[in-house]
Amino acid sequence: MTPLVRICLVAPVPPPYGGISHWTSMILQNAAERSDVRLEVVDIAPRWRAIDDLAGWKRVLGGGFQLLRDMCWVLWRLRHHPHAIHLTTSGQFAIIRDLAIMTIAKRFNVPVIYHIHFGRVPQEAGKQSREWLLLARAMRMAHTVIAIDASTEQAIQHFLPYVRVVNIPNCVNANSFPQSTINTNSRKTVMFLGWVIPTKGVEELVQAWAELQPAGWRLLIVGPGNTEYQQRLVERHHPAQLEFLGEKSHDKAMRLMANADVLALPSYTEAFPNVVLEAMALGKPVIATPVGAIPEMLQFGTCEPCGIEVQIKDVASLRSAIKYILSHPSEAEQFGKNGMMRVLNQYESLVVVQKIVNLWKRVAETQKG
Repeated sequence: MTPLVRICLVAPVPPPYGGISHWTSMILQNAAERSDVRLEVVDIAPRWRAIDDLAGWKRVLGGGFQLLRDMCWVLWRLRHHPHAIHLTTSGQFAIIRDLAIMTIAKRFNVPVIYHIHFGRVPQEAGKQSREWLLLARAMRMAHTVIAIDASTEQAIQHFLPYVRVVNIPNCVNANSFPQSTINTNSRKTVMFLGWVIPTKGVEELVQAWAELQPAGWRLLIVGPGNTEYQQRLVERHHPAQLEFLGEKSHDKAMRLMANADVLALPSYTEAFPNVVLEAMALGKPVIATPVGAIPEMLQFGTCEPCGIEVQIKDVASLRSAIKYILSHPSEAEQFGKNGMMRVLNQYESLVVVQKIVNLWKRVAETQKG
């Protein structure tokens, strides 16, 4: 009989939909189909504030109450004696919660796998910022750290050579996607999918679109956000053929993506955005900034790129990239084909999830030893 590994997964579960919560959903789905893994989840999704409400006092006050709740749930889950805690983090204030959970885990002699889901580690490490100092302390307490991109892994190895770190990327289940379509309608689509907040580069995208005004094309912005913010963007830039569709279920969002022609993601910061993998799996060319793991994913500067690189907060660069993609359909199609091949070869969920399960089992063995 295959030995059973018991894991306490501390991670956000949708709603709201986001990169880490979608990763959680995929892990839960895959684990449910396995007989060698049992997961118990502590849901740390921050539902006490709007996603675009970043006021410091609210994050501290609300986060304090959530910290108490999360710690109580971790204590409750520890009664089942898990072999390990798999703790995901988005950094910043969340690191305080992480340290508290790790302290509890240490008291119960349960090892922690610390999964870093943000991409600014190299920059923060270089600056020796307060966030980095807290993060470094948390990583020293962990049994193993998971980095989701090569630059994060390299930074940890350089600044914390005694920390055990592995690089495991995000993943997608390519077989679960709707069939991608070739848009033969007179009106084609550029799509943004994500949180509709300033740091996702939404205003730059709206401004570039308004300046370009491409005939026969529309821009769809899909994701949760503040309607007042969206209205301000429209009043400021007066874009034509722009639709804000709001938050959609993952299935509906993927159907929209399957019928779109291009994904645009001009974020200021990312880790390993699932939406880029999803667009690649659907054969869509991607316009994105070189942040986090995006350059690795899209292979900017190689002979087989999957999209076009644009600079952060650079409306002119974004406008030029959109214009190029729209006016070079054969190259756009090749970008999409390159992306599909990379997903199948490197980011398919069965391969990536097995790496995570193997790590769980290795950590469980050290606990038994």
